[in-house]
Amino acid sequence: MEKTAGFSGPVADEVALRVLNYFGYLDEIIDNALDHDDRRLFYFLQDMKILSTRWEETQLANGRNWRIFYWSFNWDNISRILDEHPPKNEPVDLYRSLPDSVWCRGEQEGVA
Repeated sequence: MEKTAGFSGPVADEVALRVLNYFGYLDEIIDNALDHDDRRLFYFLQDMKILSTRWEETQLANGRNWRIFYWSFNWDNISRILDEHPPKNEPVDLYRSLPDSVWCRGEQEGVA
């Protein structure tokens, strides 16, 4: 989300959680499950090529045609985005990052 839409970390996490709450362990969900605001979010993510849609048409008992719309993850594009921008979680040596004053065991100002 941060890479494609420019969301900040907390906003990207919130959007990802909203989307994943709909999908759960599924790769595809029916459009009828979405509320209006989330549908707008899904269309935005479709524009970012993170989600994609498909539809199928079925005939009702009265002869009318009915379209059912589905949302799914665009895994190919998501993988491509992640390959282009690998995460910057470089390991940090915690002890080397601490200031020298932390390592002083002698008398310190204000400490008995």
